[in-house]
Amino acid sequence: MADYLEKRRQLYYAVLTVPKALRDELGVRFVKSTGTGDKRRASIIASQLVAGWKLQIEQAKGNDTGFLADAIQFRADIEKELDAEHRDTLESVLLDRVSDLEQSQGFTQAKQFYDVAMGTQTPHSLYFDNWKSQLTISQRTAEQYAKDVKVFIEQFPVIEDVNKKGVSLWLDGLSAKGVSRDTQLRIIKGCRNYWKYLSRYNIKGMVEQPFNQVILADKGKKKVPREPFEPHEIVELWSMAKGRQEDTLADLIALGAYTGARIEELCSLMVKDVSEDVFNIIDSKTSAGVRAVPIHSHIKPIIKRLRDNSKDGYLLPNLTVGKFGDRSNTMSNRFSKLKVKAGHGHTKVFHSLRHTLVTTLVNAGVMEFHIADIVGHEKKGVTGNVYAKAISIDVKRVAIEKVSYPFPELV
Repeated sequence: MADYLEKRRQLYYAVLTVPKALRDELGVRFVKSTGTGDKRRASIIASQLVAGWKLQIEQAKGNDTGFLADAIQFRADIEKELDAEHRDTLESVLLDRVSDLEQSQGFTQAKQFYDVAMGTQTPHSLYFDNWKSQLTISQRTAEQYAKDVKVFIEQFPVIEDVNKKGVSLWLDGLSAKGVSRDTQLRIIKGCRNYWKYLSRYNIKGMVEQPFNQVILADKGKKKVPREPFEPHEIVELWSMAKGRQEDTLADLIALGAYTGARIEELCSLMVKDVSEDVFNIIDSKTSAGVRAVPIHSHIKPIIKRLRDNSKDGYLLPNLTVGKFGDRSNTMSNRFSKLKVKAGHGHTKVFHSLRHTLVTTLVNAGVMEFHIADIVGHEKKGVTGNVYAKAISIDVKRVAIEKVSYPFPELV
């Protein structure tokens, strides 16, 4: 800390040089008297002044440090300081900081800063990173949980401020901003996971289960239902992809149309899981999605070509792998650009191919339980879950052959 102290006459001053890029905003140097000629005491005061200045520098750089980060440092320094006089000095510096905060940010934040520094309130930053690191769910889900919990933390910076009424009012506010009911349910799911983790630590003043039985106002944006493509629209998309020499995309469209499989299921299919007659989908978002799907006679030539030409072990070759290990992101983006160019809006996406296949099977008189086995849906109701066993591949094949599109001969 000696580097941050300068003695001028009888008193020590805390000093910190500002990086050149920030001097127009913050000035050349931070300088403030510690008010004492005692170097030990001056060092304690300077440590807190410098910590606050460094926080300002990080915030000026655009780094989101949170104003309570400095309060946490105060708390740590006060707790470890054994000398009563030096503790009094730290608390005096703290009161000065709180006074400055009250003038610049208001009483509520100033009080919150003081309570955290004195250990009577607990900021989430003490636990958030450890909670996130111990999650054993998929990376994609963990990232979504963390993003949702951060929204919650922005509303409730300290743990002791969370209560059921406050949570309900917060969710009402999200509804008023247009956040859908489904999105709110997703946010609550992540928050419950986080709160369950916090309950291990017996934090004084922490309420139990503030997210239970909350009533959600259904005023947010309604989820727009996806629409199926018409059969001729699917053929038009396939033709456009072929015309643009996007052969892998064209193959993907044909496979999606004749299987109803999800885009990631198709993009992650490996050659070893595909025979001449059957797709064995072993990587799906649900347990019901793990299934055998008969290969429609119209796409067998495509399957043979893809199997024969594969160099990387995947049926659809050379796809970019995303940050979460998925192989469908690039193809999903390419399909989105293609369908927009074809004049389709946001209600029609790759998943709409799945809707088209299901609609076609329904219109052909195929039983609902059989359709669920083909596309990997959960079977609904007691009858579906208990009595309807998986149907044979031959029964599925009879059903899938009822699907037809006005494609030219596929090769």
